[in-house]
Amino acid sequence: MSLGIDIGKYCIKIVQLSKSDTGVKVENIGQCNTFDDLNKFNLDNISKSQLSAAIQDLSKKLNINAKKTKNVISSLSGSAVDVRQLSILDMPDDELLVSLELEAKKHTPLDGTDAIIDYQHIGTSGSELDKIDVILVTTTKNKIKDHSEIVNSSGYKVPTYDADPIALSNIYQHSYDIPEKGADVILNIGHTSTTLVVWGKESSFFTREIEIGGHQINQSIIQNMNIDYSTATDLKEKKGVNAFESKPEEETEENIGIAIEKKTIFNELVEEIRKTLRFYMKKNSQSFFNTFYLSGGCATIPGLKEFIGSNLNLKVELFDPLKNINNDIEIENPTQYTLALGLAIRNLEE
Repeated sequence: MSLGIDIGKYCIKIVQLSKSDTGVKVENIGQCNTFDDLNKFNLDNISKSQLSAAIQDLSKKLNINAKKTKNVISSLSGSAVDVRQLSILDMPDDELLVSLELEAKKHTPLDGTDAIIDYQHIGTSGSELDKIDVILVTTTKNKIKDHSEIVNSSGYKVPTYDADPIALSNIYQHSYDIPEKGADVILNIGHTSTTLVVWGKESSFFTREIEIGGHQINQSIIQNMNIDYSTATDLKEKKGVNAFESKPEEETEENIGIAIEKKTIFNELVEEIRKTLRFYMKKNSQSFFNTFYLSGGCATIPGLKEFIGSNLNLKVELFDPLKNINNDIEIENPTQYTLALGLAIRNLEE
């Protein structure tokens, strides 16, 4: 058994998986909001105790005894962690660790504490002799401490720590075949930010955090429509990319049928994606993009898949995190559990 906890500031998700001869199976799965009243949601004023309480509530709802649960894994996200692929001279592990620690200091968030690193061998570098490719994950003692306090206060023992991009790559590898040529793109659209991951067998691993998610979309709708947070959330979920259309009562004979190209936060999201893909291509000029997968709680916003596909001229699909996982539980919007499933799958595949 393995349990993954996706600690979002808007929503907590827990997935419990088991592994047997017949494969991996979902034993328990669920989610709960961190705020009962959405109109009180405040991204900048969410306490550790509030997140711990939400984890406790969800665990109770799922009948999970936190103190007796082993193989717990959770992840750090956003500015709390840095993930990047490096090409480095092939050397013994002890020397490699020293070299990676020096490299990590260049990318560690400055908070006055030491860097904590982990790394994963990918293989021999395809472009440089005598070098190997590794994925380096860097955070700090303070970031680990803050995250530990949230998980431990909810009743779980100190878990294994992961990073969002690594969890996404793990569930991607479990669900799909890594392309032999070119690269696939995963776009995990959460409530507070979007994690973009690019990867192919002959294309380097790359990730970037885009500071646009469901919350920023809500705020933009609120500003445009002068409505409250809960109503903005409903409008986003019902009308999606068309949420910025004029209100029916504002329509007149003069403006009916007049199509005005209006730039919205969805255009901003696409532009950030475009900039990221251009940056990637400068470093990987021989690569190309195959399929673009949308995952996360906001992946199913009406019209978003088509909007991104048409603007970037890419094949866009919804990511199916249960593609190679057995499941008998009815789940609304499985793609919102992509990250939690990616966390839980790690302990089963090691």
